[in-house]
Amino acid sequence: MAALNVLWLIDHVCYDGNLHGGGRLYMNLAPAFDPHEVQIFPYFLRASDQVQRVFETAPLPVTNLDKGKYDPSALWTLYRLCREKRIDVMHLFCYASATIGRIVGTVLRIPTIIHDFDTQIYFPYPLYLKALDRILAATTGHALAASPMCRDYMQNQRRVPGERISILPHAIPPSRFAAAARLDRPTARAALGWQPDPIVFAAVTKLGPDRGNECLLRAFARVAAERPDVRLVIVYKPTYYHYVPKEYQDVPWLHDAAHMVGELQRLASELDIVGRVELIESLDEPDLYLAAADVLVVPFLHERFSSVHLLEGFAYGRPAIATDLGEQRELIRDGQQGLLVPAGDESALAAAMLRMAADGSLRAAMGQSAAALAQRCSVPESARHLTSLYRALAAGRAAEPALVQGRA
Repeated sequence: MAALNVLWLIDHVCYDGNLHGGGRLYMNLAPAFDPHEVQIFPYFLRASDQVQRVFETAPLPVTNLDKGKYDPSALWTLYRLCREKRIDVMHLFCYASATIGRIVGTVLRIPTIIHDFDTQIYFPYPLYLKALDRILAATTGHALAASPMCRDYMQNQRRVPGERISILPHAIPPSRFAAAARLDRPTARAALGWQPDPIVFAAVTKLGPDRGNECLLRAFARVAAERPDVRLVIVYKPTYYHYVPKEYQDVPWLHDAAHMVGELQRLASELDIVGRVELIESLDEPDLYLAAADVLVVPFLHERFSSVHLLEGFAYGRPAIATDLGEQRELIRDGQQGLLVPAGDESALAAAMLRMAADGSLRAAMGQSAAALAQRCSVPESARHLTSLYRALAAGRAAEPALVQGRA
């Protein structure tokens, strides 16, 4: 069977040098396909100098087409590439690529996949895009969403038929599994200078509105009052907003990381848990903390947020306590990979933490289930799934659901 030629086209992959979901997928997943099955031809529709520097060491070189989203010549360039490379399927990331690619795909009768990592929350949904989405929805072969919120947006706003949409979770790179195999709990704790005995809850997160960090501190204060052997670690970095969501535009401290850290420290002092809580700015290198923790906590108050570190923590065999919304609800089956609690419910969160702290067998069983889920979301498994998706579309068959989840 001949290898399929698949063109990847993405609008942008990172802000301020920080890779977002599409950028990580480009970097980690594009080189992982079996070349006898799939040949990936990756392109940036446009890329800043900074983006190109980030990708200088990428395992699969990416070509920058240097086309603005309003440049009509992008249509001809993409048409020519598809003919020259004998493209069988186009995988199109983000709005401009999805629009231009689907137009060319319709002309050349090449099946297309559109892939969204966010919704239209930063700026208005322009009338011309709305019209094009409705026209092109019927010709869309399949759609991949990074989260349930993206899935619902694709169906309800972009009008892609629901049976053609599936969720593709974050693909965990082999390096994370290698680190998990190398770092057991005692080794990680020794490296961090932690004591071996305390039960450690870890939130690997960002700072900002609706992240739920304040709710977590209040819940932990209840836990700490009953259990002297528990600790909480919040491993964080500030959120860097390329565009500010409309509902946050009036938040005066949105770009003030020092203020946010100070408020968390003030609350910890007010709750009398300062000696039991650590705030650590080290989100870019979380391996030691994931390995040293006993339970992950994801206290998000908004379904918009997804946590790469939830799935990557599962690679370490760590169970989770998470709010029952968004990505967490899709990935975690309550009582299997972890416990789900209502968003913002401090009492329920504290009760779940106490239950986890009291039962080592429960933590171990949930950790095993979490590790099995992580394997199903690994880069090799994600590449295998996409290979099946590409083959189905190229053969004119309906694609099977892509969601790899705890609820399956």
